[in-house]
Order: sequence, then C-alpha cells, then structure tokens
Amino acid sequence: MRIIVCDTGPILHLIEAGLLGLLQDVGKVYIPKMVDSEMSDLHQHWEKERPDWIQIEQLRQDEVYKAEALFLSGILDDGEAEAVILAKRLKAEWFLTDDTEARIFADSLGIEVHGSLGIVLWSAAVGNLSYAESKDALDRLSKTSLWISKNILSQAQKALKTMFEES
Repeated sequence: MRIIVCDTGPILHLIEAGLLGLLQDVGKVYIPKMVDSEMSDLHQHWEKERPDWIQIEQLRQDEVYKAEALFLSGILDDGEAEAVILAKRLKAEWFLTDDTEARIFADSLGIEVHGSLGIVLWSAAVGNLSYAESKDALDRLSKTSLWISKNILSQAQKALKTMFEES
C-alpha cells in the first residue's frame, strides 16, 4: 500500500469540498502532530470527525529540530516543515501539499508531490470517480479556500476529458 504524508492544505480543501474520502483510496495516510493541531484550529469538528484511517505520527526530537530550522528559515510553515521531514523518514511515495514552496522543497528532496487537484485526477484515472463525479469534484474544489487559477482548472478539466475519451 502506498505511503502518503499530507500537510494541512489538502486535508482542509478536500474536507471543504466534501471529498476527504478520496484520500483513503490513495494509500496509507500519515500526518505529523503539527498538521493535526493546525486542522484542529482550522476545522472546529476535526478532533471528533478525524477519520481513523489518518495516522498521526510524532516526530523524533532530531526531526523536530530540523522542522524548526525549516520554519525559522522562512521556507515552510510549521505543518509543512513537519510533513516534509516525516515524508523523508517514512520514505513516502507521495507528499500531498497545495503550497508552492512546500511542493518545490519536497520535490528538491526527491519526494513525489501531488495536491488536492491531483487527488481528484488520480481518483478519476483509477476509476474511483466517473466523468460526471470528477467534473463535480473539480467544481467543488474550485469553490473552497484553495486558490486555483483559471488556467490550472482548465487544464485539469481538459485532462479529465482526455482521460474519459480514451477509456
């Protein structure tokens, strides 16, 4: 089973779009304690409604220092820093983030990076969503707190169309 480490953004955006369940099919999902704390601050029912398939992983002390250094350098926020460090330790197949800086940083470490849009496209590609469900999911995601440019949304819609025309 694929190991996934997620920072706060994709979890929040997928919840806002009513699509968090898509993550469960991607693989085994881990978040660091800081992401869990950020979610508690951002989503009032997180502690009661956190799915049991999302595993909270505590960083080791040396990893906490590395995450703090990343945060203090201004490169990443707390949750992103902890999530990247955790992804390295767990040798995650995917790191999920919707943040450009976190995406670039994780990619520079050789970690495969995807975001909320990528989860919808992956779900469509593997047959977990129909074309209509995928289009609806993109529409719902575009109405969340996730900033998506019209160009990126258009590219995602074209990718869906191509995907379903070929099947």
